[in-house]
Amino acid sequence: MTILEAIRGKPGTKAAQAQAPEILRRLHSAEAELAELETQHGNAALDAIVGEAGASDRLNTLNRDLAKARDSVATLRAAHDAAVERDEATITAQRAAIRKTQMAAVRKHLEARDAAAVALSAAIEEATKQYHALLDRSAKAQAACPVGMTWPISTVCETDPIRKLVRNELFRLSATAGNRDGRAFPGAELPGSEYEWQPQKIVALADAIKQGSEFAMNKLAGKAAE
Repeated sequence: MTILEAIRGKPGTKAAQAQAPEILRRLHSAEAELAELETQHGNAALDAIVGEAGASDRLNTLNRDLAKARDSVATLRAAHDAAVERDEATITAQRAAIRKTQMAAVRKHLEARDAAAVALSAAIEEATKQYHALLDRSAKAQAACPVGMTWPISTVCETDPIRKLVRNELFRLSATAGNRDGRAFPGAELPGSEYEWQPQKIVALADAIKQGSEFAMNKLAGKAAE
C-alpha cells in the first residue's frame, strides 16, 4: 500500500470524522524520522569521505532512506493541506445541512403558529358572539319578570357577575396548577386561593349559569304559586 492509498483509505468509503488531525499526526511522525536521518547523514558522509570501512554502503543506504523520508514528508504535507481544505468543506456542508433542517423546522412552526392565530381569532369571534348573547338573554329574562314580582338575587344575570364567571372560566381552562408557567389566558382570573393548585375544580361557566337560571325559575315559580 502506497502512502497516498493509506491516506485516502478504500475507494468509495466516506470519512466518519475529520481527516486533517490524523494526517497531521502522521506528518509530525514523518518529520521526526526525517530529522533523525538528517542528523545521522553528516557523520555518515564524513566516514565515507575519510574511507572508513563500510561507510560508503551505509551512506548510500542513508541517502535512499533520506530521499524516501523527504518524499513522505512532502506527500504528507500536501495531503494535510488537502485534508484541511476537505474538512472545512465538509464542515461547511454539514452546517448548511443543519441550517436547512433548522430553517425547515422554523417554517413548519411558524406556519402552525399562523394557523393557530386564525383558529384563535375565529374562536374569539364565536366566544364574543356567545358572550353578547349571554348578556342579552340575561337582560331579557330580567325584563320579562312577571308583573308584581321582584327579580331574585344570585341568579348571575347581571353584567358584572357574568364577566367574573367568564374570567374564572378562562383560568379554569387555561391555567396549570399554581399557574407556574404563566400561560393562563389573558384576562383569566383565579376566583379564590383554594383553586390555585386545582384550577379544574372551579365551577364551569355553563354550570354556574344553569344553576342561576334554575334558581331564578324556582324562586319565581314559588312566588307565583303563592
